[in-house]
Order: sequence, then C-alpha cells, then structure tokens
Amino acid sequence: MVLLNITDIFYFPFKLQRADAELLYVLRNPFEDVNATYFLLAVAVIIAFFLLSLLMYKWINISFKSAKPGNYGIASIVFFLIISIAILLSGTKKLLPTYPLVSISYNQLPLTQNSFHQFIYSLFRKNESMVFNEDYIRNMPDSERLTIIKKNIVEDTQPKNIMLFIMESVPYDFFDSSSEYKVKMPFLDSLVKKSTFFTSAFSYSHNSNKGITAILAGTPTITEIPLYHSAYTSMLLTHVGSDLSEEGYSSDFFIGDNYDNFGFAKCVNWLGIQHYYCMTDIPGYQHMEKHTMGLHDEYVMHFMQDKIDQLRPPFFAVNFNISTHFPNDLPSHFKEKYPLINRTPHMKTMSYYNECLSAFFKHASQQSWYKNSVFIFCSDHWMNPDFNNFKNDVEKNFRIGLFIFDPQKSVQTIIHTPVSQLDVVNTILHFGNYRKEFISYGDDLLQMSADSNRVVFAKENNVLYEAFDSSYVLGFNVIQGKPEFCYNYLEDKKRANNLIGNKNDENVQRLLIKIKSFLHTAYLQYENKKVR
Repeated sequence: MVLLNITDIFYFPFKLQRADAELLYVLRNPFEDVNATYFLLAVAVIIAFFLLSLLMYKWINISFKSAKPGNYGIASIVFFLIISIAILLSGTKKLLPTYPLVSISYNQLPLTQNSFHQFIYSLFRKNESMVFNEDYIRNMPDSERLTIIKKNIVEDTQPKNIMLFIMESVPYDFFDSSSEYKVKMPFLDSLVKKSTFFTSAFSYSHNSNKGITAILAGTPTITEIPLYHSAYTSMLLTHVGSDLSEEGYSSDFFIGDNYDNFGFAKCVNWLGIQHYYCMTDIPGYQHMEKHTMGLHDEYVMHFMQDKIDQLRPPFFAVNFNISTHFPNDLPSHFKEKYPLINRTPHMKTMSYYNECLSAFFKHASQQSWYKNSVFIFCSDHWMNPDFNNFKNDVEKNFRIGLFIFDPQKSVQTIIHTPVSQLDVVNTILHFGNYRKEFISYGDDLLQMSADSNRVVFAKENNVLYEAFDSSYVLGFNVIQGKPEFCYNYLEDKKRANNLIGNKNDENVQRLLIKIKSFLHTAYLQYENKKVR
C-alpha cells in the first residue's frame, strides 16, 4: 500500500486520478458476465494470496526467533502518534483508501479511489477504461472541435421546481401511434397531448450507466465502463446538483433498487445531487411486493411524493423507475385493462408504470408546488418492446421517449428536430435560471433552432459510434477510422442501400465530419485539454 501511494506521487499529477480507480466497477456484481478468463484470474489471485500468506507466516516466525531483546517501545509510540496525528489532520477529506466512494464530494473522488486491488484490475481491464487515442483523432486541428462550453439564455422569471422522470428501458414505440407496439396508457397519452413532445429523440447508448451520465451531465461516456467508475472522474464537466444549489435548489434522487446498484449512488453524489433514496430508505420495504430489481414503482412514488411535499421550493427531484426493467415483473394485484393491446410483458409493465404516474400526479396536482413545476420525461435507453420478436436496427435501437410537461402551458407542441439525452441537462439548467457557463454536448430543448439537419450522436459499443440527422444515420468505426455504413433511414427501411460506396455523397461527408469532430472534442475533454 505504501509503494502504491508513492507511485501515485508521479501518476496523479499526470492523469488527475489515482492509479487504481476502477475496481468497484467489477465488485458491484462480481458474478455477472463471468467467463473463463475471469474464473482463471480469480483462481490465480486466490493461489497467489495463499502462497503470500505462507511466506508471510514463515517470515514472521523467522523474525521472532532471530530477534534480540531490546526496547523498541519509544520508537513504536512515536510512530503510532505520527500516524494518528496525520489521520486527524486530514479532517473531513477522508483520505483512507478503503473509504466508501458515495459519501464524499465529487472533487475529492480522485484522492480517495485507491487500493492495490484497483491498480491490478486497472492493468487487467485497461482497454475498457481508457479512451481512444488514434492519431486521426488526437491530431485533428482544433478548428474541427465542437463547442461544449454553453450558456443558456435565461429569462428573469421565478425558477421552477424541476422533476425528471428517467424511464427505464422505454422505447419510442410505446408513444408512436404508427407502431404496432403503441401502449394503451390513458394518463401518459393525455399528458403527452399537453406537452412538448419530441418525435426524433435518441439515447446516447444502450446502457443505464451511460444514459444517466448523458442525461444528468450532458457528457458522453467514451470508456467501456461507466464514466463514474473510470479514471476520468476529475475531468471538467457539469455537476448538475452543485450548479442548481447555487440557485438555491435542493436536489433528491429516488430509485427502488438496492443501495448503489449500478453505482448510481456514486454517480448521483459525483454530480452533486444532495440526497439519494433507495429501497432500504422506504419504511416497511421488507413487507412490500418487489420486482426482481427492487421495489415496485408505486411504493417508491408514494415515498417520493411524501418527501417532495416536505421540500421547500425550488427543488430538483429525479425518479428512476425500475418496474419496466427486464424481466418485467408485475405486482400480483395489477390487472391489465387492455390485454389485447398491451400484449407483451414489456408493454404491460409500461401500462403499470402509467397507473403509478397517474396516482402520483393526482396527488401532486393538489399541492402548492405543482403549478410552478416542470416535468421532464426521458428514457434511459431503448429496449426491444417484444422479446419474442427481436428486431435489430441501427436507427430504431436508439429511439426513445422524451417530452416535457409544464402545467402552466398545457398545450401540445410537436418537435421533429433530432434531439438527444445530451440535451436534457441544458434544459434542466434553463428551468433553474442557471446563468453561468457549463459543459454540455447538447442544447436547450426549448430554445434550439428548428434545424432538420441537426446532428446527434450515439455509442453502439466501444468501437462503433453513430451520427443521426433528420434522415440519415452514419456508423463510424473509431478504431479503423472510417465509416461502416450510412443509410437514409426514412426511405431505406430495409437498409439495403449503403451510401458509403458513394464517396461523393454530401450526406456521408457531412455526418463524417460531424462525428469526427464529436470524437475529437470528447478526447480533448477526457484528457483535460483545452475545450471551448
């Protein structure tokens, strides 16, 4: 441990992170995605520790047998006092390497993520924790980078209470009247008719742990592991909870699963959100009916409404529901009212979620804080609406539900311009009257120009990234540095005409320039180089 900390004397100034900042990523769910490599590694570690224990035991025996009588008491006491004073002087910085990483401020994370095991795991999984550094990205001219330092145009009005509903695994199909998987959900359907609704909203990735960072920080995850578990937690980015607190906001996060599942407690704390509530915070949760992932949505929303009623405006509250998560368990008392329409398990759980929201809004609409509030709904990622009929598509697999409801307006506005999860944090800060600069790859959803050629970005995996405009999608291989496909997704339904073969196609060239600029900008941000 001493040697590792000495190593960090040199490593930390270079990377602004401890050398071993990743182990908690694998410790959270150690038996998921297990393969032979992990098994052999575990066996090797156990054998190594056993051998080291034998060596240590023999060394201690030899040391004691060969030790000569002497008085080492004073030296031991002095050493103990030095260590004790050092720990006391560290105050609230919590420099102990084993300290849990969910109860400290985000700017202290680089100083606390430290253990020998994390260092070893960093070496084992370095390709998933590092960002791409191919020459064509690293050496692009600065003129090609995106502008990610943003500043909203803020009206001089009373800041609104902001409620964000992150909808687990909810595809756009559930809101699309032309889809065979349109869910019959009377309350949400009525809410959409009074909201600003985005018909071309795209998720950044296929994972909740990347979706939450895109939504709440406006920053893409370009590591394979979650950004908040990576070696880049100290890079410049927006901490939405801390920023809103400057405008007098309190902030709360509600979820029904176990504490810090998916690392969300760490993520929430990292982004400066003040309170994190999970299943174990709900009184009597042991006796409540549970989803495979945790408590059903109705119990969490009831708990949330009680907490919100006690808050002093303005407040920012996030609900991350889980009942729509696979395997789509339903509470025993729920009876589907439209079984012929809501026929798949995923559609049925969306119907249940609709009823939970209906009960929550019935209560909320009677509260004093309701009229001066805004409600943002955004999926964390796309999910197949019918697991018995899986269809993989380069465009539809990123289409999600996104809409904004303001009780003071209650007029439907439909926006067809492509938008992204990366736009949500700009919108949150707009409603919070945040006037300072912040970092985001998105725009304010309510103030962006109606540009049909606006381009948004997504991550298929650690190799393939995608760029979308209102008609075309381009897939780019970040390792090879060249596009793999480009389709007119509106007209070419079967994806039969790959436009990559036509090097002069202006749509290919425009999207190619945009996605390279996106990757170049992300590289600069992650490496703490100059952004604009």
